[in-house]
Amino acid sequence: MNLIIYFFTGLLVAIIGAFPLGTVNVAVINTTVKENISSALKIVFPAALGELLLICFAIVYYKTIQGFISENSWLEYVIVIVLLILGLVLIFGKKNCIKDDYGECIATKPRVQLPKEALGFILGLLNPTVLIYWLLAISYLSKKMIYIEINTALTLLGLFFTGAFIGKASTLYGYGKCSHLLKMKIKNITGTINKVIGSLLLLVSLIQLIKIVY
Repeated sequence: MNLIIYFFTGLLVAIIGAFPLGTVNVAVINTTVKENISSALKIVFPAALGELLLICFAIVYYKTIQGFISENSWLEYVIVIVLLILGLVLIFGKKNCIKDDYGECIATKPRVQLPKEALGFILGLLNPTVLIYWLLAISYLSKKMIYIEINTALTLLGLFFTGAFIGKASTLYGYGKCSHLLKMKIKNITGTINKVIGSLLLLVSLIQLIKIVY
């Protein structure tokens, strides 16, 4: 029974984390629309692999990070400032680029060409929002649902990671299959997503500041 629980917990938590539109989702949508789903899969699987490293980091260090923040209250102000800056950049930042019929950037200067596999892995790994999600998720799971620590049995950890990989990859694949519909429904989807995420970051920073002050 534990084997099934760990697998499906990883699967469901990964799907929930991957469902909101993010940078990887947008990259998959754009690649599918401009090329095909086979090309998008070159981003999907490396991105899921990169996220597994974030999960591993969250499992190993979530207690250390929580303790460090609680012992250094000034970090709470730093977090508020960082969230505020990121939110403003996402809302008001502009790109100097050539756009396609859907308002998406198809050429940006300067532009570095990366293999799709490398792009997917980088987007999956260098994703602070996803890292924060997994830190919170692992903390909650460890306290309320399942025991998931660095010294958890390798079989159980392996099943959790397998479920997370499948959940992430399948969700991104679903976005790729629905990409044409999404692009037609939401013009300039990247700009819209950036503004939504930026607004959420501003809201979170405001809530965090209120909690610190009061």
